[in-house]
Amino acid sequence: MNILTKKSSLFFSARTSTARFYRTTARKTISNKSKVFLAGSALCCGGIGFSWYESDTEARHVASAIHRMSIATNIGVSVAVDYKLTQSKNYNSEEERVKAKRQCDQRCAERVLIGLQKLGGIYVKLGQHVSAMTYILPIEWTSTLAALQDRCDPTSIEDIEKLFISDFGLPLDQVFEEFDWKPLGVASLAQVHKARLRKEHSNSNGDWVAVKFQHPRLDDFCKIDLQTVSFLIHTIKRIFPDFGFEWILQEMQESLPQEMNFEHEAQNSKTLQENFTYEREHHTTALCVPKVLWAKRRILLMEFMEGARVDDMEYMEKHNIDPSQVSTEITEIFSKMMFLDGFVHCDPHPGNILIRPAKDPKSRFNFDVVLLDHGLYRTLTEELRTNYAHLWTSLIRGDEEGIRKYSLLVGCRPESHRLFASLLTGREWSTISSADLSTDRTVNEISRVTGQAKGFLVRIYDILETLPRIILLLLKTSDLLRGLDETLRSSHDKYMTYALMGRFCAEAVWRDAKANLISRIKESPSISTTWSLIKNLLYAWWEYQSLEYGLKLYQLQSNTREKWQLLWKHSVEKKKKQEALDRASVVDVSTKFEI
Repeated sequence: MNILTKKSSLFFSARTSTARFYRTTARKTISNKSKVFLAGSALCCGGIGFSWYESDTEARHVASAIHRMSIATNIGVSVAVDYKLTQSKNYNSEEERVKAKRQCDQRCAERVLIGLQKLGGIYVKLGQHVSAMTYILPIEWTSTLAALQDRCDPTSIEDIEKLFISDFGLPLDQVFEEFDWKPLGVASLAQVHKARLRKEHSNSNGDWVAVKFQHPRLDDFCKIDLQTVSFLIHTIKRIFPDFGFEWILQEMQESLPQEMNFEHEAQNSKTLQENFTYEREHHTTALCVPKVLWAKRRILLMEFMEGARVDDMEYMEKHNIDPSQVSTEITEIFSKMMFLDGFVHCDPHPGNILIRPAKDPKSRFNFDVVLLDHGLYRTLTEELRTNYAHLWTSLIRGDEEGIRKYSLLVGCRPESHRLFASLLTGREWSTISSADLSTDRTVNEISRVTGQAKGFLVRIYDILETLPRIILLLLKTSDLLRGLDETLRSSHDKYMTYALMGRFCAEAVWRDAKANLISRIKESPSISTTWSLIKNLLYAWWEYQSLEYGLKLYQLQSNTREKWQLLWKHSVEKKKKQEALDRASVVDVSTKFEI
């Protein structure tokens, strides 16, 4: 029985093992076949996908868009996490907290810079906009992102040729006799080349022209890039409720369509030239604007004007141009735009302003100020222009009641006028209230005004969120002009800037008062009321004239003093050079004598 049982057990065990073997072998065979099938399917799909990607432009755009979105999202998330971790830590002292915050600012700014340079296009434009916000952002951000002002990747020759045929209808070499493929400048939205037109396309004798081409890739990615930026900004807002930079996105959404239409830029250029026609005819301005020959949406042809960047001090010294006088003229040009014309160039960074020796022999200047890039302008309403002039008059005088009144009228929140005044002038309230804007800014004052103090940025965000977009652009314009003035004005006479602005503000206020009083005189119901209004008109006229001539006299004295200082400096340098030559000749003679 035991033997039978054992044999039976062995038989069934062997049978079971055999069955298990066949089942395992079958599974392995099926599994191997599945793997081969899946691998083949994957290879086939990959091949089809690659072929689709290579043959279908839309597929490449989709893939590139997803790649761009992933880069932007990765940067946004990493910056948000870094700031969140830095803020959540406990620090032993305020000094340690500030140091950690600055290190975080630097890390994040460098991270963002690398990402923006990879992405290009409107991301570079965004970075340039942020780098110009020195009036509110930490220096770690503005100085790091300032690299974007002059370092943009150019469009390839092949893409430029395709763009020209697409938009103009002719090959490039049929329109231009000569074409320099090395760009004169490459910006975030466009690049400029020097060329010479063929005779059949030119009314002149083959003069050089400047050709501005928009980067073709902007049409492909502008919309989705804006949507990505919108998503990131709103995400950051949810993580950091105090984040107050949504207005940057709103401004870009409004400005980009205008800047990407070169026909709009051509019209802006024409309007500016018309506004300065009187000054050009009477040789009282150094402003030069390149004449537009023709414009398409993505191509702009204009006269070529050569010069150096406005912050090139060596160039000005070489051509005997006084930087302080250049600063004075730029202040006059932009003061006229803001306070009298109400039509303002809102991107006056150094790359958009060239300096060259004067071409007009009748000009009262020995230099020209060439203003470039007319894509971003804003038109002020009569009411806003006048109120803005009143506001700056009050700022220069240190008149708090006037500052409060006109800050409110231009859109500032009630009782935020002191901080708003600091944003406009780059000065602390104590300096403004004492009517002392002409003094040099100390390091501590700059640090406090640019938002290094704890809690200051949150208050700024609250103001920026409520201000009209046009005032935000005027803030940026004022800050860029102030930076130029501090770079160029070598003399200690910083009051000149505000004296000039005050002159134009006074004229704007007088024009407003005159129009208002004359209108009321015409509608006056009685002789006594009419006489009272006439006296008010005469008083307003006298106040304006006394201020106008007082400021002109101050300007004349200041310019005379600067000229004498310049002559003295040149005479001293000439004397030193002559003494050096005399010493060299004495050494040379003595050497010959010894020989």
